[in-house]
Amino acid sequence: MKKASIIFLKFFGLVIAVAFLGWYIGFLSQVNELNPIGDDQSGSSAVSQPIRKFPDLQDPKDVLYKWTYQKKPYELKLTLYKTAYDFYQSSPKEYSYSGELPQNWEEEYYGMFIRQNPLDKTINALADSLKGLAVRNRLSDDQTVEMIAAFAQNIPYDNDRARIIESGAENEKPNYPYEILYEQKGVCSDKSFLLTAILRELGFGTALFEYKSEKHLAIGIRCPYENSTYGSGYCYTETTQPGHKIGVIPDLSAADNLAVAKKELSQFSDNGSGNQAVKKLGTAKIFQKRDGRVYNGIVSTLKNQARINTLENEISSLKNELTLLKNQLESQNKAIDGLAKKLEGLKKAKNYAAYNSLVPEYNQKVGDNKKTSADYNRKVNLYNQKINEYNKLMKDFY
Repeated sequence: MKKASIIFLKFFGLVIAVAFLGWYIGFLSQVNELNPIGDDQSGSSAVSQPIRKFPDLQDPKDVLYKWTYQKKPYELKLTLYKTAYDFYQSSPKEYSYSGELPQNWEEEYYGMFIRQNPLDKTINALADSLKGLAVRNRLSDDQTVEMIAAFAQNIPYDNDRARIIESGAENEKPNYPYEILYEQKGVCSDKSFLLTAILRELGFGTALFEYKSEKHLAIGIRCPYENSTYGSGYCYTETTQPGHKIGVIPDLSAADNLAVAKKELSQFSDNGSGNQAVKKLGTAKIFQKRDGRVYNGIVSTLKNQARINTLENEISSLKNELTLLKNQLESQNKAIDGLAKKLEGLKKAKNYAAYNSLVPEYNQKVGDNKKTSADYNRKVNLYNQKINEYNKLMKDFY
């Protein structure tokens, strides 16, 4: 047997060798077994390992989760156990194989974090509680998916661990959903696994979007093909922090891969924007596709997002024009001030002929300045009108 040294493409981009046997093989309560997996055509196979006995649940810990959806607060209490947490912490997080590396190793690798131990009912209980919240609040199926996505987004992002991953550390590995729930924090991969497990439990179709170069992982939720991300049949869903709609691909912070939340914009200012360094997500590979119930809320989301994108482009263009006009006004004012001083000197020297010869030039510059100023003020008003529309859409949208 040998272990693969492979870059953990997703969120991590870490070198990982990965060990696991299928969770799909039935759990034997007291007996540890080796369960063979058939070789592929290349003569390689995943290496089976003994199925680990799930521990007795001891050392309970009540965890309270709070989040907001559609400006309404939600909360949920879950009882977790230190023995179960320790079980997952010590569970395999590497993929082992014999012979040649299987072509589907990534499918198996991701699957080991999503599939649940048959004796662990935590995700079942969590999904039932979230569904109960949706029923009590009279949420539609689409709203239920959005509310659950908001639950995952509001679990704090582990910035410190994300920065370690972004730096290229090779010893960081993904966490299981139980670990995220217990620790109440996680990075993009961890939170994507958790949301995937919950939605699958409720019967929704899901997938995973992996961005190798950007070291990022996101969940895809089954949605109409014509409105889906990359025409995949799944809608991109960001989990790293709140403020991200299903179907909208964000920019990432260059420092820690935290998705950059869009905010309301201010009226035109001459100050620098102070924007943080961001990176765009490139090409995604899609894994763990599972069919299931469809999220249809993407239709209205894309309509609103299209208008927001249009306004962003118009506002950006207007801001560039305003900056140019501002520089032009400053240059004109400087020239006018210079002529005014020169005219004042000629007037004091009673050199009226020279004074009068400069008056037309002065008046021309003042006239040009008034026109530039009027154009500037008109575009400032237009800019602020679009800012107001943008902020209203953002407030309603996010």
